[in-house]
Amino acid sequence: MEVATQDDGLFIGQSHSNREVALARARALGVTHLRMNILWWQPIKASQRTQTTVPSPITYNWGPWDDAINRARAWGIQTQLDLTGDPPAWACGNKKVPFECDGFRPSLPLFQHFVAAAAQHFRGRVSRFSLWNEPNWYTWLSPHDEAPILYRNLFMAGYNAIKSVNPDAEVVMGETAPHFQPGISTPPLQFIREMVCVNKKLKRIRKADEKCTGGPIKLDAYATHPYDFTHKPSKRLENPDELTMANIGRLPKLFNKLRKKGLIEPPKKRFPIYLTEHGYFVGGRRGVPEPKRAQWIVQSWQLALEAKRVKQMLHYVLISPPASSPSSYFDMGLIAQNGTPRASYFALQNWIQQAVAAGKLAQPGPCSAC
Repeated sequence: MEVATQDDGLFIGQSHSNREVALARARALGVTHLRMNILWWQPIKASQRTQTTVPSPITYNWGPWDDAINRARAWGIQTQLDLTGDPPAWACGNKKVPFECDGFRPSLPLFQHFVAAAAQHFRGRVSRFSLWNEPNWYTWLSPHDEAPILYRNLFMAGYNAIKSVNPDAEVVMGETAPHFQPGISTPPLQFIREMVCVNKKLKRIRKADEKCTGGPIKLDAYATHPYDFTHKPSKRLENPDELTMANIGRLPKLFNKLRKKGLIEPPKKRFPIYLTEHGYFVGGRRGVPEPKRAQWIVQSWQLALEAKRVKQMLHYVLISPPASSPSSYFDMGLIAQNGTPRASYFALQNWIQQAVAAGKLAQPGPCSAC
């Protein structure tokens, strides 16, 4: 199983802390992979992001990600990229600017252009791309009731675009949020069924042939975010379609059935599952006391290691953002803002070292920066 982390504000934006020190801490923890998001509007030239007509030509600047990838590589850490919304205004279905668009009916041809450009640019340095982030959450893809089919079409278009320029790249579906909230979030297992137009009994729904076009969905792997912010990782929730560490085994079982029905078409039966966001809050209304937090994090990783087909576990984030950061509300840092590792860092580090010694975890690659 791979050991991953994500901290875009630190590793891409370098908005706080020292990136080289953070990379040293990540390697010492045992991190093998760094996940980074590229929001569709971010690499677009600033003057082009808010215009409502498609620029000619569309100008991309991949510099911040190039730098982050190169630095991680020097520390023996591989990178995977999540290509996601919000789109620039000219690719948004209602022509609203980023952060106001909320992923409203994005243009499929323009999304294909974006992901193909990314796959081509990073070819040889990045071999794993996931498409969209939490498409089952209402502000990432909308209208919310259309999101399963919108995402089906986005993913299929993006998959073909990436494979056209880099056939060897791994294209990952999902990145789904874990919970159900009416009008806000569709639980992952329900979302997956709606993507392939089947009901709870896996029977084709009415008008399935009209909604789910293009044949079976081709995918290389699936990613999900099995957060449960306020419970120990072994606690099962009432809704069986939600996905946390307690019931992560339901995911491969569903995919096995969908594959046998010919609704998905992976290259191999037992394709990988990646758990690409997980953690517990440091403070706030959902904060967990640090001793318990350290215990629950380690328990979560143990469950991931024992789960069938789970090939990666990711802790989000590495270092707590400063109070002035827009992301300060989502603080799951293993390391305090002043650079001091918390008990959770040492507990996870110790668990990782033991699992590596037992031959159960991947290890970082050669380090030229050490």
